[in-house]
This record gives sequence, structure tokens and C-alpha cells, in this order.
Amino acid sequence: MNSTTLYKESALRLVLRLSLPSMGAQISSVIMQFIDSAMVGHLDTDAAAAVGLVGGVTWLCGGLCSALTAGFTVQAAQSAGAGKEIDARKIMHLGLLSALVLSCSMALLGLCLSDFLPIWLRADNSIHKLSIRYFNIYALSIPLIQLNGYSAGMLQSAGNMRTPGICTIAMYAMNILFNFLLIFPSRTVDLCGNTLFIPGAGLGVTGAALGTALAETVAALFLLYKLLISESSMRLRSGEAFLLPDLKYVLFRAAKIGLPIALEQIVMRFAQLTVVGMIAPLGNAAMAAHSLAITAESFCYMPAYGIGLAQPAITGRSIGSGDKKRTRELGQAGIRLGIWITVILAVIMFCCASQLMRLLTPNAELIQIGAILLRIEAFGVTLYAVHLVCAGILQGRGDTFISSIMVLGCLWGIRVPISMLLIPYMGVSGAWAAMSLELSIRGIIFLLRFRFSNR
Repeated sequence: MNSTTLYKESALRLVLRLSLPSMGAQISSVIMQFIDSAMVGHLDTDAAAAVGLVGGVTWLCGGLCSALTAGFTVQAAQSAGAGKEIDARKIMHLGLLSALVLSCSMALLGLCLSDFLPIWLRADNSIHKLSIRYFNIYALSIPLIQLNGYSAGMLQSAGNMRTPGICTIAMYAMNILFNFLLIFPSRTVDLCGNTLFIPGAGLGVTGAALGTALAETVAALFLLYKLLISESSMRLRSGEAFLLPDLKYVLFRAAKIGLPIALEQIVMRFAQLTVVGMIAPLGNAAMAAHSLAITAESFCYMPAYGIGLAQPAITGRSIGSGDKKRTRELGQAGIRLGIWITVILAVIMFCCASQLMRLLTPNAELIQIGAILLRIEAFGVTLYAVHLVCAGILQGRGDTFISSIMVLGCLWGIRVPISMLLIPYMGVSGAWAAMSLELSIRGIIFLLRFRFSNR
């Protein structure tokens, strides 16, 4: 992707072409998550509840990794768009060192705190050990998750949108294979009259965590190889200085971009964990239905999330080329594309809510509760898609501070207090009604920020 391409293609076609790899990766993510959650959901209610309980904490860790990635990838994309490949390369080097230090520190902290998480989240004693075991394995894999996301982001900043997308699809496929072998015990199945032996470790929830960690490891090593050895504009060069002379400026900009995102992730995930803490005392069935419905709803917004993931690179390189009008056109095209796709998927989710839940669990109670939750969420998911795309655009501009304030205001000013009011009367449905309302308001606010921002 170069500045000439930005002018020659129509904005919508260009955004679609550049977003397709990340959209494909996120759509495959939905499919893989469905299969992954279905494997855990078919174990028992406790297993699904245990994984869902620590889900908010794993999202927090992933969000912090993304914050660091954004701090350096936005700078690299803008330098690459301005034709300063050497600067982009050295920014990548510094970011890589920073990513390793931060992710190893997070892994250590996660291991230290894992025993306390089920207690803090007010979970039933029956799932404490399962949750701790699952999270410990996740914590050990945080450095690999960081390297995976960072390498993918830097390849996108260099204009290589295809490799990260294909690698992500392959990673989710490996996740299914590893989980299939690790979650369930060895068994025999009848296939066309023949008995087929399928090996398995029978590790249950532990196998689910190990399968994900192994898939992340393979993907991280491959993307790191592509970034440092194979990618023409980013690969290591003998005799070239490893870092820019002015490290303070790059670190300052990385902090300016990344710290608001990190703060947003911390406060946002604490808000979500606060709501989870309200749901957990309702029982394992409510917790399991909440967890499985979150997987099911991703069917709706993951394509828009893929568009949003591509936007920092698209916007950053467009800004680097110096054309503000074209930058805005590309942003508008991304928002329109996200809305069109999500409206169609929201209608499907509303009409087929029960069928989606049946893919995840055979439990009739969980299917009934989950279907109600999905129909509630169908009314808010389109504007949530607007938020996802606009957030990516603003991140590409380096406009992260105000965006973070808007997210935090919506979560703590709308979702948490309304959840506190509704959950005692509506149960878990009250939490989802609050979430649907908050996501709708958040989408409108982000659209206004994009529309009236002078940047």
C-alpha cells in the first residue's frame, strides 16, 4: 500500500481490499471461538462458567498488549507512509524490546494474582480451581500473545495486510486441533461402519488453555520471523543502527498514544469485571450463559472489528502521505462498510438466537437464557460496530486520549450503574440490557468525535 494507491482507488473499494485480510481473520476467529466454546460447553456448566469467569481478566491483559502495540505501530505506519522506512524500522526495534519487557512483567504479575481472582469475582467454590488453572496457563503465554499482536501490527504498518490475516486464520485452526486433542480423552467413533480411534489427553479446561497457548506460540514465532527476516522494509540489516538516536521522542509519542489506551483497557475491564461480579452470585448457569452468549454475539461484530483493526495502518499511512481529505474519505468508507455488514448480521442473530446457542451447548436452560441475551444485544451491536471502526481511525490519527475518556465515561456512567439497577430485577438479562444501551450511546459519541474532529 502506497500513497499512489490511496489516490487511484475509490475509498470504499480500497478500505474493503485492505480490510479483507483482518476481516477474514476475525470471521475465522468467530468460527473457531464457536468451536472452542462448544468444546468447553459440552464438558459441563462448571467448565463454561470457569472459563467465562476469568474472561474479563484475559481481555484486560490482551488490551494492555494492544495498547503497547498501538504506541509503536501508529508511529511506524506514519513514518512508512511518509517514505521514511529506516525510521519505521528503528521504531519497530524499540517497540519490540519494550513489548518483551512489558509482557514478561504482566505474566509474572498474573501468576502472582491468579489464586485471588475467583475470590474477588465472588465465584462459586466449585469452579475456583478450574479458573485458577486456566488463568495460570494463560498468564504464561502472555509474552507470546504480545509478540503475536505486535508482529502482526508492524507488518500491517509496513503495508503487508495479508500475512497477519492468513496467519491468524491458521492460528485459530491450530487452536481447534490442539483443543480437540487436549480437552477430550481418547475415544473410538464409528465412521461408515469402521471403528476409528481418536487420541486425546482428557485435560478438560486445562487442555483448552494449553491448546490456545500452543497456537499462539506457533503464530508468534512465524510472524516474528516474517517481520525480522522476511519483510523487505522491516527486516534486520547488518551494519544498520538498531535504534533511532532520539529514543526519548519515540518513547514519549508511544506513551502519548499507548497510555490512554492502556488506561482505557484497565478501567474498562474493571467495569466489565464489576458486572461479572454481579452476575457470578446468580449461579453457574447464569455465568455460563453469559460466557457462551458473549462468544455467540461476536458473530455480529467481528467483521467490523476486523475493519477497525485495519484502520490504524490505513489512517496512519494516509496521514503520512499528507492528504487530510483522503484520510477522512477512507474513514467514512470504513464506517459505512462496518454498518452495512453489521446490520445484516444483527438481523440474523436476532432471528436465529436459539440456533446459535445450540451450537455452543446442549443444555436447554443455557440455550433459553442465552437466546434472550442475544436478542437484547441485537439492538445495540450496529452502533458498537461504529465505535470499533471509529476507534481504529482515531487510533491511526494518534487521537487516543479523548477516545479513552469517552469509553470510560460510557462504561462507568451508563453500563455499571444501570446494571446495578436492573440485575436485581432482571437477572443476567439486566446486565445485557445495560450493555446494549451503553454500546449504542458509545457508538453515537464516537461517530460525533470522528465527524467534528479537526484532525
